[in-house]
Amino acid sequence: MNEQEHWQGFITAFNEERFVDGVLQLEELWFPDRSDLYRGLIRLSVALNQLRLGIVDSPRQLLASAHEMLAPFETNQYNLDIGRIREYIQACAKLIPADLHTGQGRIDWDLVPRIQI
Repeated sequence: MNEQEHWQGFITAFNEERFVDGVLQLEELWFPDRSDLYRGLIRLSVALNQLRLGIVDSPRQLLASAHEMLAPFETNQYNLDIGRIREYIQACAKLIPADLHTGQGRIDWDLVPRIQI
């Protein structure tokens, strides 16, 4: 597969909430490049997948780092609206109470906002 096919594979998987599949596509782009754009999107995808599974500690950290990593990419080669994605990340992060830890409770997946990228 070429770069465009991996990128489209990520977009399709993310939009269909197949986050693990999307991460696999992004990793193919990230390994040779090591771009924080890819790494930030990987962290977002992993955080969403973990939230869906009932994990809260790791997603809290992953969302914070994804938000920070994506900041320099307001303009990018894929025409992603990074500002909108960063707002989405903040909205997801706000759903996780600071005093909630994995094993104590979970975030209702139906309350997590959705985004199409």
